[in-house]
This record gives sequence, structure tokens and C-alpha cells, in this order.
Amino acid sequence: MWTVSVTGGLTRVVLQERPGAAVRLYCLPPAGAGAGFFAPWVGLVPAWVEVCSVSTPGRGPRLEEPSLTDTAAVAALVAETVDDTADPRPFAVFGHSVGALVAFEAVRNLRASGGRPPLWVGLSSLRGPQDGAYAKGLLPLLTGGLEGLGQLVGGAIPQRLLREPVLMAAACTPLLADCLLLLHHRHRDEPPLEVPLALYGGAQDPTTSVRQLLGWNELFSTPAQPRLFEGGHMYMHGQAEALVTQVVADLGSVVRKAVSAA
Repeated sequence: MWTVSVTGGLTRVVLQERPGAAVRLYCLPPAGAGAGFFAPWVGLVPAWVEVCSVSTPGRGPRLEEPSLTDTAAVAALVAETVDDTADPRPFAVFGHSVGALVAFEAVRNLRASGGRPPLWVGLSSLRGPQDGAYAKGLLPLLTGGLEGLGQLVGGAIPQRLLREPVLMAAACTPLLADCLLLLHHRHRDEPPLEVPLALYGGAQDPTTSVRQLLGWNELFSTPAQPRLFEGGHMYMHGQAEALVTQVVADLGSVVRKAVSAA
């Protein structure tokens, strides 16, 4: 049973309540997706992890609302959501694709506003934002017809959508809105984030190479070596169990260090 609460324009979604869990893991979805993208994770994480997400306008049950395309505004709302003053438990943040950028900017926002930092940040299937990276990477896909669109969604476009323009528009609008969010992003030089980092990606991802994943290390004080899984940009569809096992192991090592230092 999901529980939701609206915070500053975003909906916090607890995919399964675990009040006894030691850590809340906030999972930020890829372009066009909603909080339900991470529902399969609930049955894969141990009892000490409570999986949460956010539901943003323009997708899922909020499909009729206009999407948000200002990176700074979305990051500020996510920061407000994950730093829940009513819940003293530590939290961690995982972001896939565009969710990785939102996660990164939300943590920067928390630092600037004096909020609680996360215990850990996991970033998946997105290059670092330096040097106008998203304009360089996205524009060829956005102008690449169905092949480019297929790379954005991680697979071929279903024929049913191609035959129904109204359905196609409904499916693509939140995806394109999140592409605009990436294109609107302007990177700022700031000191590295002092938060443990983990990086993940698909070994055959045509949109994000290992070298591009490594770009995130310039923005954190604790560099990470990318962990790769078989598959493309949406590798987690076929590698959910392997990915979650690795995420739990990486997060668990940080949690153990925090407990022993307390």
C-alpha cells in the first residue's frame, strides 16, 4: 500500500511503509516516469530500507497537470521533500537518468539552504552536467526521428503508439518535458559535495559511456568507479535484482560506518 503526502507541489510517495526501517531511500525516476517505476524495488530491499519516491506534475496520477521544466525549481522541491522534518531518520537518494541530475541538484540545494545532507547518493545512466553535456547529448536524439526517440526511452516505440497520435502525444509529453528540464539546466561551479557517491550504468548504453559517468567524480569529494550491468539506458528493467543488491550493499557500507561513528 502506497502512502502519499503533498509537499510544496510534489507528492512524496512511500512505496511501502516501514516505520522501523533505519533509512529512507528516495528513488528519483527517469524521464517521463512516475514513482511507480520503483515499485519492484520494494520486494528486493531488506527490512532496514524504506523505499520512497516523488510524484511530479505531468505523469502518473498527476498526468493532467503541466510538467515542471525548471531544474532549479524541481531540485528545490525535491530537497524540501527528502529532508522531512517530521522524520528524523537518515535518508539516501538514488536517481536514474534525468532523476540523477535532479538528485544531484537537490543535494546541492540542501547544502546551500543548510538542510540535512543524505547519507549517500547513487547516480545512474546519466553523464555529468559539465560543459553543456545535455545539449550535446540530447539534441542528436531529439532530431533523430524514431531511432533517436527509441534511444531516449531505451527501446523500440510500440506500434500501438505509432498508430495512435493521441496516445503517442500523451506518452511522449512527460518524456519531452524532462528533456526540456535537462536542456534548461545550467551548470554552476561549486565545491565538491562531501557525500558518499556510487555510480551505475548499462554496459551497452548508447547515451552514457563509462567516461561520461566518471565526470560525476569531479563534483564529489569521494570518487566512485561505475558499476556496469548488461543492458542499455534502461538496463534496470532486466537487471533489477542485481542492481538493487548492489545498491543495498553500497548503501549498507555507508550506514554501517555512520552507526559505528555515532
